[in-house]
Amino acid sequence: MNTEPLTLVATYRRTIHASLERVWENVLDWEHLPWLHRSAFAAAELVEQTPEMWRAWVTLTPAVQGKRALIEIQTDMPNLRYWSQTRDGQGTGSEVLTMLSRVDERTTAIIVEFRTPPLPSEKAQAVGNAYLQLYQRLWDEDERMMMHKQALIDQGWRGKTTERKIV
Repeated sequence: MNTEPLTLVATYRRTIHASLERVWENVLDWEHLPWLHRSAFAAAELVEQTPEMWRAWVTLTPAVQGKRALIEIQTDMPNLRYWSQTRDGQGTGSEVLTMLSRVDERTTAIIVEFRTPPLPSEKAQAVGNAYLQLYQRLWDEDERMMMHKQALIDQGWRGKTTERKIV
């Protein structure tokens, strides 16, 4: 296990037009990765899941290159944050911390910090830029999906939603 401290390589800030409830549903939904984010994930295979976390092997695109990563999501809902850690495979040792704050009933502010094991400064900057580009696209896709789901709920749809109360 690597005991070296991680290095902050980038920070992403954004306002999401979705409630905290929709954001938490999205975070805990590992199945949507290859469906909604097919430009980044070719497949996802669940290893473990609890109400507060999930761990899955993801195949990165393009799948023919065979790059996989074991990703673990850990939530801290009372403190409005969650971590994505790469436990094995491509990017092992990296960590993404996302901090949420409620702006209003249907708007959530996010701050995302990307950390990696120590890298030379040029490489750290390149990795940070790659994270920023990836997360811009992932959050664009997630935001559209969450807004669409909220519109359906507003029209009376009663599909799959979380049963926990988000404060």
